[in-house]
Amino acid sequence: MKALFYRFTIIFLCQFIFAGMITANTIQYISPLPDSKYNSENTNIIIGYSETLNKSIINSTNIKVVGSISGIHSGKLILAENNSKIIFKTDNPFAFGEKVSVSGIKNVNDFSFYIRATKPILPDNFYVETSLSNMVKSTSFHRDFLIRPDSLPAFTIYNSGSTASGYLFIANFPGNSNNSILMILNNDGSPFFSRQQMYEAFDFKKQNNNMLTFYEEGRHFFVGLNTSYNIVDSFYCGNGYSTDLHELRVMPDGSAWLMSYDPETVDMSLVVPGGKPNAVVTGLIIQKISANKTVTFQWRSWDHFQITDATHEVLTAYSIDYVHGNAIEVDNDNNIMISSRHMDEITKINSTTGNIIWRLGGKNNQFTFINDTMEFSHQHYIRRLASGNIILFDNGNYHAPPFSRAVEYQIDENNKILNLVWQYRHTPEIFSFAMGSAQRLSNGNTLIGWGSATTTLTEVTPEGNIAYELSLPSNQTSYRAFRDEWGEISEVNQGNVSTDFRLYQNYPNPFNPTTNIKYQISKNSYVILKVYDILGKEIATLVNEYQKAGTYEKQFSINRYSVSGVSSGIYFCKLQTEDFADVKKMLLIK
Repeated sequence: MKALFYRFTIIFLCQFIFAGMITANTIQYISPLPDSKYNSENTNIIIGYSETLNKSIINSTNIKVVGSISGIHSGKLILAENNSKIIFKTDNPFAFGEKVSVSGIKNVNDFSFYIRATKPILPDNFYVETSLSNMVKSTSFHRDFLIRPDSLPAFTIYNSGSTASGYLFIANFPGNSNNSILMILNNDGSPFFSRQQMYEAFDFKKQNNNMLTFYEEGRHFFVGLNTSYNIVDSFYCGNGYSTDLHELRVMPDGSAWLMSYDPETVDMSLVVPGGKPNAVVTGLIIQKISANKTVTFQWRSWDHFQITDATHEVLTAYSIDYVHGNAIEVDNDNNIMISSRHMDEITKINSTTGNIIWRLGGKNNQFTFINDTMEFSHQHYIRRLASGNIILFDNGNYHAPPFSRAVEYQIDENNKILNLVWQYRHTPEIFSFAMGSAQRLSNGNTLIGWGSATTTLTEVTPEGNIAYELSLPSNQTSYRAFRDEWGEISEVNQGNVSTDFRLYQNYPNPFNPTTNIKYQISKNSYVILKVYDILGKEIATLVNEYQKAGTYEKQFSINRYSVSGVSSGIYFCKLQTEDFADVKKMLLIK
């Protein structure tokens, strides 16, 4: 009988070593949080440490995971985040409504958390944790196709000729169908690339690893395309959560930040007078997934926000979306900023501990606004600029009267001061009740995606003059709009990286009108590659992004980047990183 008991214990307990340096490390992160509610029945358990763990982890201290209904859980232990986190993945889901107890982890007090009472209702065609191989095998997914230029929507375009370089990226929502078109456009509206989709597509953009991504409504996850427009990756939430369409940020190492909306049944009569005892309240889940799709960080609004933080939601309704997250920005210090539309709030979150660093806007605002008495309302999008300022798209739903704008703030995070230093309001006013974006471009212009408004996008100069404007037909909109370089950088060699930085002579040289520029970086770096004329005027920004160590090649065409009147003569190509700069002379002969 005793032998049987020991065998049972071995089967259902996961063992691993917390040797040497582990015992000296500080616990920085626990997920799920102790005593937290509404956790997914498929949640993993994450323990984050202050330093790297010993790789030989598997044998001395037992972790015991017990559900009050489901009993002892076996599972798999893995190391993640540069061996600073231990993750326990249960073999079987927890039971709805149960209490889960966790014990046996050195340096961690025993703790427990609670599983949600019921599974939320998800779309009929929803897939979780779909492998890329299964997705690629799906014949229905590949019914998208390239389309003729004359099949594109009829654009209305204004172009003054002073735009930043790069193509325009949009995906339309046709008013008479669900078939979006992914579009990479020249300023004249002609397509550099276009592809008809089976379903609506959201957030079509270039990621900082030179991949195109968009949210595929028919599958409810993000799809990654390479420079040949082939499917090379998919991005989706783990732990049993659905994947929300609002944001995906792919990191250079292949990890990614994304979000999920989490509807749960809540007794709102305990929260506000007149609240419904069985209201469906939607929370927000932020996740970081590794390149192999393991959840390595999870942050839940249930643990940090109050339902009453919503600014304009009716809290006595049967359905309450109290957060409505719509943007994630990975900040310069590797922490994250999120935008919560229904709280009128930008929140900065420590990506190591999960703690809130500061709250900007809304009911819990910690900042003093300068030069902006109206503040932002029901905003979309948040990005940190190279200057250190932040930019966002202010939908302005509760301005009086409602209007939308792009706003740039100088932010003092220590003294909690926010100073409005630039804004753009269209003449006549544009009001976009939903969606939208504001992107600072390489030449200082700002590209504004107007979301639900009739005007699709506007590029404005720092002085507020319109350089370019494009509108889809009146029954069509685009979730966001971007301008970016695309389609000409090709990675030549990542295997044997030289210890040198190098800018090669362009070829052919002389050239007319196209030449190739090859360069080599010896370590992961932020790279800027620009072309100037003989007077020092910038002609083109060819590269302005973080790149992995390797050798790259960029094609430059004088016809594409010049405005008018380009003559034969000398041009200069300049490569610059944090550790290197070089210039090559190029000769154009017409």
